[in-house]
Amino acid sequence: MIAQLRGKVALKEPGEMVLDVGGVGYRLFIPLSTYERLPAVDEPFQLLTITQVREDAFHLYGFSTAAERNLFTLLNNVNGIGAKLALSALSTLPPETLTAAIARQDVALLSSIPGVGKKTAQRIIMELREKLPILDPSDNRAPSQNGAKTAPPPPASLREEVLSALVNLGYRRVEAEQAVRATLSDEVEEVGQGIRLALKALAR
Repeated sequence: MIAQLRGKVALKEPGEMVLDVGGVGYRLFIPLSTYERLPAVDEPFQLLTITQVREDAFHLYGFSTAAERNLFTLLNNVNGIGAKLALSALSTLPPETLTAAIARQDVALLSSIPGVGKKTAQRIIMELREKLPILDPSDNRAPSQNGAKTAPPPPASLREEVLSALVNLGYRRVEAEQAVRATLSDEVEEVGQGIRLALKALAR
């Protein structure tokens, strides 16, 4: 199984790319969130991958972060959801927003994903909400070219990003600010971690 690839971007377009690894071009299907992180053609890039082998196909799926790959795996295992719909979900909602929607049982937000209706959204919630602890939105960081993760944003920027995410999820700014003040401390270094703590406070 191919779990990771590092090479040069040979071709890129929304939905797929070709990565040149030592003269071998690997075609990978990717979500838009990964596409937006890709550098220019001929520039180096590292991808986390999932390999799917079937009788009639050998497909590689590429992801710029562990959070994307984890969510793809879980969504792909939901009854009635395949790889195409899992990629659609990740292309529509960022991992932390998708995770929060499942935790909040937000059928309306999940139904905004192309190809996902109300019944499918309910099935996603039913099958994945108990598995949310293994999803870590703080992994939604792209590895640097030497494999190290990027540095976290400064506290002020982190607080603003968490606040913005809560407002985008539909919470009133006043209650979002209260949750941020109550949960974010100097020990919180990741946006995803901050969102999860704030969502827990808002759910009480």
